[in-house]
Amino acid sequence: MAALILTSPEPLSGKTTVAAGLVRALVTQGKSVAVTRLAGDDHADADASFFTSLKEASADARTAAVAVIEAPSGDAGLALQEHPDAKAVVVAGGAPTIPALAEYCRSLGPRCAGVIINKAPAKRAEALRAAAEGEGLKVIAVLVEDRLLAAPVLRDVAAALSAQVEHLQTGGLRPLDRPVIATISADPGQGYFTHYDATAVIVRSDKPDLQLAALNAGAACLIVTGGLPILSYVLDRAEDDEIPLLRTALDTVMTVLEIEGLFARLPFAGGEAKLDRINEMLAGVDVAALTG
Repeated sequence: MAALILTSPEPLSGKTTVAAGLVRALVTQGKSVAVTRLAGDDHADADASFFTSLKEASADARTAAVAVIEAPSGDAGLALQEHPDAKAVVVAGGAPTIPALAEYCRSLGPRCAGVIINKAPAKRAEALRAAAEGEGLKVIAVLVEDRLLAAPVLRDVAAALSAQVEHLQTGGLRPLDRPVIATISADPGQGYFTHYDATAVIVRSDKPDLQLAALNAGAACLIVTGGLPILSYVLDRAEDDEIPLLRTALDTVMTVLEIEGLFARLPFAGGEAKLDRINEMLAGVDVAALTG
């Protein structure tokens, strides 16, 4: 069995996201793939739970053609020791300090198959690639930062806001990549919401006209702030269209700050939209060469 160990110098580099993309890419090429998460850090349980939900992954690791193994960030020596035939793929997040990244890769020795620079600022992507190659690193891919992949999902937003939730049965993994704050004027707002194609509208609980305007504009979710009761005709409309409602006692400013703090700071939660995006971003990577 071929095996890849995904490791990184720092946490939250995007190893889980990249692992999910590699699984899909390998399965598309006709390979059976098992994916596992090694214990050792705060995100291990969440990542392992996500991996078990990947429908593409093989349920029987013993018969899979390829094993994708995510190790905790930091020293990968133990993971490499436990899997002596595996290659290591280093996932570096953001805009890493290239000399330090090169030193980390060199510490893995000849088993380092290369580095994936993830969440790179778009304007620096080529410069980061050139700098890494200048240090003698094999750059497998440079993946630019992506709003969709960085966005929290509604399930995690609801938890962060301590929100009462309705109609979220099937939408918990929907990404909140385009939240829009409702206006404070008496303007109906429907054109405003339509223009921004919001995945969620953050609106005060004392603004029922704006709540209804957001629903009329096709908002996929309402985050209602301030803790006041929502009028029955808004509730009925949300129920009819099965639009998720998150009701929080926080005011709008605190709600926005809480949501802002979730971007790119949570374990990868999956969801089809995010899985499709990382699959697209890895489309040019020769995954067969990694496992050959």
